[in-house]
Amino acid sequence: MTENYHEIEDQIIMNYKYSYGGQSRFFIELRDNKRILGSKCKECGTTYCPPRVACAKCYKPTEWVTIKDVGEIKVSTLVWYSTSAFIQYIPYAVGYIQLEGASTAINQGIFSESLVPSKIKAGKKVRAVFKKEREGKITDFFFVPIDEYEMWINKPEYEGGGASDG
Repeated sequence: MTENYHEIEDQIIMNYKYSYGGQSRFFIELRDNKRILGSKCKECGTTYCPPRVACAKCYKPTEWVTIKDVGEIKVSTLVWYSTSAFIQYIPYAVGYIQLEGASTAINQGIFSESLVPSKIKAGKKVRAVFKKEREGKITDFFFVPIDEYEMWINKPEYEGGGASDG
């Protein structure tokens, strides 16, 4: 027997606030100084980006360190379907980027003027580009192929970072 279900469309509007807790400084530095921070274990020396409050290997506290805004794509994929927040960027890429000086990789957007798989493959160098209007969110920056960096930071809505030399 087939069931018939009665559905009524509705909308829920909810205002809420959440805290980044121990990771707050990472987002404040993105917003205020265009700097990417990581955290370094005082015991074993592992440098995390994105940062961690404690080391995943030693369970010891970490300390904040500035990470270079240049890195290498470790793995990536093209995005063809997205939420409304990113629909205007399709197609775009996401990937794990290991920044110079970091032991781990950060998952982040990769944009290119001519997005083809050869531009976003493993081993390619990329550099962070920051939105001029930042909110303290992970979407305040993204990566571009190193050979497109100057073109991207010369666009009116973007700019270069505050710590390319770490």
